[in-house]
Amino acid sequence: MNANLIGALVGVVVAAADFALLRVLASRVELDETKRVLNITGLSQFVLLPIVGWFVAPLFAGE
Repeated sequence: MNANLIGALVGVVVAAADFALLRVLASRVELDETKRVLNITGLSQFVLLPIVGWFVAPLFAGE
């Protein structure tokens, strides 16, 4: 496994944890607009964090 793939996998794990926490937060909010924004933010993390991990992990690994 190269550093790019490891970084992307770490990004997915962090995104899943962030999504779970944002869902808990959204359940406690009363405004529908705020709930929608929190859910969209959580879902966007599944795209953004693996991409960032793909490019940043080799920098930390020294490749």
